[in-house]
Amino acid sequence: MKKKLFMLTALVATMFLFTACEDWFAEEEDDMTTPTDNSTYTYKWSCFSGGTQYSIQIPNRLSSSCKRAWEFYARTYGCNDANNFAEAERQKRACP
Repeated sequence: MKKKLFMLTALVATMFLFTACEDWFAEEEDDMTTPTDNSTYTYKWSCFSGGTQYSIQIPNRLSSSCKRAWEFYARTYGCNDANNFAEAERQKRACP
């Protein structure tokens, strides 16, 4: 009986030891991640004076120059301004 109790105690102790070791070596990536700014602002434009107003959501995390590039891209493609497609694409691609 003592031998069975000893073996059972040893088994339980081993299980606790392995569980504790897993916790020690577990990666703490949840604590190490930085929050991402997912907020946006609404950019509005119309193609003609008094025409239909369009809008798009643009991320706030962008730099001011990238925000302007996204706005130019939206206005250019939204108004079908084919003369500026290449420039709009170039500016937007320069942003991350």
